[in-house]
Amino acid sequence: MKIPEILEKDFIGLNGVGRAQLNHPHFETWQTFFVNSYEIKGIIKIIIFLPCAATKPYYNSPIHRVFNKILDKYKNIQKFVISNAGLIPYEFCDQYPFESYDWNPLFETEEIKNEYIEVISRRIFDFFNAKIINNKIRFISYLRNDSESLKSLKIAFNKLKFNLEIVSISGELHETADTDLLLILEENLKKLDEILK
Repeated sequence: MKIPEILEKDFIGLNGVGRAQLNHPHFETWQTFFVNSYEIKGIIKIIIFLPCAATKPYYNSPIHRVFNKILDKYKNIQKFVISNAGLIPYEFCDQYPFESYDWNPLFETEEIKNEYIEVISRRIFDFFNAKIINNKIRFISYLRNDSESLKSLKIAFNKLKFNLEIVSISGELHETADTDLLLILEENLKKLDEILK
């Protein structure tokens, strides 16, 4: 499986919140690769969907470090990140362009949120529609309840007629806190651990 080789990297164009970043050709190149060439390998029992993070690669993010401590206790789990870059298998998160973009949800307009949902739900649908999925695989979402990523995932899974188990994220934060910090509240981490057992 030869991964896409993008010689002229666009570190400036990948950053920002808008149509150009959502439909960036480098993201499209990789999404096409994932649909046409990527295989879900091994005996996978759970596929879990996670949010992106400002720190790249994702595994260096403080938030991902916290919930990866739980996820990494379990075998046969495959992690996917959902972001404006598309649906990203975790093992590629240190590859360009996934280690080089920045999308700040604080700058999303209603128009961009709607376009995000349209584009990302299509990418998720296209990916799983192209794969042969073992009907014993469990699909779990660990995304904020109000996130565009979760909305996109639900739309795609409704079309695919796949069952999606959703960890309901709860709790309160200081009004200026990053809402993704909800994902590392103890009550939500316990729910994550429980659903994986």
